[in-house]
Formats: sequence, C-alpha cells, structure tokens
Amino acid sequence: MKKYMMTGLVILLPVAVTFWIIVTIINWLTEPFLGVTKQVLLFMGIANRAFLFLSAEDVLLITSKLFILVLLFLVITLIGIVGRYVAVRSLIRLGDALIHRIPLISSVYKTVQELIHTVFVSDSRAFKQVVLVPFPHEGCLSLGLLSREASADSDMLPVFIPTTPNPTSGYLIMFPRSQVVRLTMSVEEGFRYIISCGVLVSDPSQFMAEMVAKKE
Repeated sequence: MKKYMMTGLVILLPVAVTFWIIVTIINWLTEPFLGVTKQVLLFMGIANRAFLFLSAEDVLLITSKLFILVLLFLVITLIGIVGRYVAVRSLIRLGDALIHRIPLISSVYKTVQELIHTVFVSDSRAFKQVVLVPFPHEGCLSLGLLSREASADSDMLPVFIPTTPNPTSGYLIMFPRSQVVRLTMSVEEGFRYIISCGVLVSDPSQFMAEMVAKKE
C-alpha cells in the first residue's frame, strides 16, 4: 500500500501543482474585473442558468473569467500592434519619460521595466553560467548563477545565489574572479538541481571535473 500511495503521489502531485499555479494566475488576472463583468453578463442575459452540476452562480463565475481572459488577450495584442506605429511609439516614449521624472515611482518603474525587458525581449540569457562560489563562508561551496560578465576594468563578478527549493529568492554577491568556479552544467540543469534539493541532477563536482579536464 505504501508503494502504491507513493506512486499515486508521484503521478498526481505534478498535475495538482500545475493546476493550482494556473488557477492562481487566472484568479489574479480576473479578480479586479469580476464585479463589472458579472453585471454586464447578467444585464445581457448571458450565463444566468445552471448547467449540468454547476449552479447559475458557478456558470456566471466561469463565463466571466473566460470573458475577461479573452478580452485581456485581445487588448494586449491590440496594444502590441498599435505600439509598433511610429506616432504611437513617440507617445509611449513621452509617457515613459514622464514616469521617469516622478520621485519614488520612477525607481520602481525602471527596475520592473529593465527586468521585464531582460526576460521577455532580450535575446541574451538572463543568467550566463552556473558557477560554484565560497558561500556562506570559506571552506564550503554554493551553487550560483553568473548574472553577467565583468567589464575589462573590473575583477568582480556578480553571482546570484538562489535559495532551495524556491529559486526566486536569494543573494546577489560580488565575488573576485579567482573565487568563481565555472561549471559545464547548463542553466536549466542548475535550476533543476536547486529546485529538487540536489536530487534530479548529478553532483556539481562532476561538472567541475569536466571543466578542469577540458582546460587540461
């Protein structure tokens, strides 16, 4: 029974977690517009009847969320199409410049704008390479992600050290180039190693040995 239970968990947990994440994102996107959308659909006489095992309220809720998602998709796509015209680009740049002049808001806006541009627009990878660094103290090594290469006049490398099993938080630390050990492990393998607490990928020392062998 224990083996059957573990097998069932291995099969169901990824599906359940994926479903939960998708539902959470949908709720986050649609929640601000639910009230207005429900009133509009009721006024139009749409989705005000029960269907199978769903009550009228459930049908209204699901229909409202689907309507909002479709509308958001169309609006975002339309903004992308219109934003490619020269005149509209000028207005966008003007609005961007105005926001950059507002104290406090400008610093937050710049940070978010640069992050989104790096993740969604830039052709370069957000992280360059997986590395090993002496953290939290000398004598031990932690897996880190090289944010970017150092400039010619600097010997310090910015390394993001994510926490396990949640890699969205961590520490950004500058290390001397001599203390950064580069690995042949890909960034995707590095994330799998961190999220799985070292279970799904081989020991990083193996990749370090491969790198040393290549240098020799």
